Amino acid sequence: MRLEADGMLGAILASESLGLTDTMINGAGGCRSRSQIVMHDAIPSYYPENQSCCRSKYFSQQSRLPCTYLNNEDIVFGTAEKVSRGIESVASITGRRALLLDTLGASLLCTDYSGLTGNAETDPIQIQGDLSAMSMAEGYDVTVRTLLSSVDIEDGDDGSVNVLGYGLMDFGWEAGEKQLRSILESMGLRVNCMMGCLPKKEEILSCGKASLNIMIHPEFCRQTAEMLKERFGTDYLRLSMGAPVGYQSVRSFIREVASATGKDPTLALSMVDKDAEEVHRHLMNYERIPVSLHAKGFVIKAESSIVYPLMRWMMETFGMVPRHIIPLDDEYGQEIRDYLAEHGFQQALEGCEGEIEAVFSDGMDALKGSMAVSTTGYVEIRPPRSGYMDLMDRTIVGISGCRYVLDAMMNGITRFRCGQPTEVMYRPGYEEE
Repeated sequence: MRLEADGMLGAILASESLGLTDTMINGAGGCRSRSQIVMHDAIPSYYPENQSCCRSKYFSQQSRLPCTYLNNEDIVFGTAEKVSRGIESVASITGRRALLLDTLGASLLCTDYSGLTGNAETDPIQIQGDLSAMSMAEGYDVTVRTLLSSVDIEDGDDGSVNVLGYGLMDFGWEAGEKQLRSILESMGLRVNCMMGCLPKKEEILSCGKASLNIMIHPEFCRQTAEMLKERFGTDYLRLSMGAPVGYQSVRSFIREVASATGKDPTLALSMVDKDAEEVHRHLMNYERIPVSLHAKGFVIKAESSIVYPLMRWMMETFGMVPRHIIPLDDEYGQEIRDYLAEHGFQQALEGCEGEIEAVFSDGMDALKGSMAVSTTGYVEIRPPRSGYMDLMDRTIVGISGCRYVLDAMMNGITRFRCGQPTEVMYRPGYEEE
């Protein structure tokens, strides 16, 4: 039984992030409403509605996610006419092709495409495979690959880089996009396309000119990277430490990108080191808090490209003990298993007993946990978000991502402390005579 978001949601996020097509849901109105809520949360900035959408009942006065609104009659009479009319109606408003996505109910009961014309220019794009049987990452990846395969992309090599596998599915993706661009540009690189961050159409169509595709979350973009490699010969980089989460992983990200592109990482690394030193001084002013984390437990539930670097950061920097490690995919599964086994914590993959000081999870689990009477700190690291809006540019990637994670963890642990050392040797730099 799948308890996490499935490939249908991944496909919707992928299509809406690229903006090459209209994402048309072939299903009941409730499926569209749920997806609308998710998209409203995933795209926090306001974009005015296209007033022309009022001329089509398939849009129902909202610009995103037109829907066929299947009902009981369609189970009996089929959906061929409704689908074909819907495609024509939507195209008459936007002038774009549609990506037609079947809900689980529609695919099981009443999917009928016999009314389509067979014209590749007007018929909708369809995803091969059952989205409901895929993970969100798999659905996202196959959709991006399919959509990019349907358009003419320019070839060449202009020395730029593309960033794949990062976007609307990430916590604080707008702030994260700024962080990743800033780091890459400090190395003298030009970022052509951030594929999942509402790129401009011309950026997408020129993605074949890049000299390197950087995979932030490979589980969300491996098929896409391989397709671009096959079509344009563009190399892709799988980061050895996962996504740039935590100072160690950010440094590794910089060094690996520099090695792959021949750029100088000195300035970017100095930015990371300077920020890490400033944060260290803050922590030392409250040294009882970071020191008290030693041998305390933590839990992480997220994509494996987040779990791996975050797990290493907590263990190597603070000496914390993994109580339960829950990767949602197996992209970095081997690295996670090997690292835990090397340090004698392989049982953490199944969960083990012990005090838990920090939990890293999605926003709703973090909100639920923080409302309980507990000293445990809960850190939101992935959607769905716990709040309505974010005006503080919170993200988990890059330099500011390091600060957010530490700030949320340190301030989230509610154990009482007087703030003063009980023994003089707790003070940094103290030497006993």
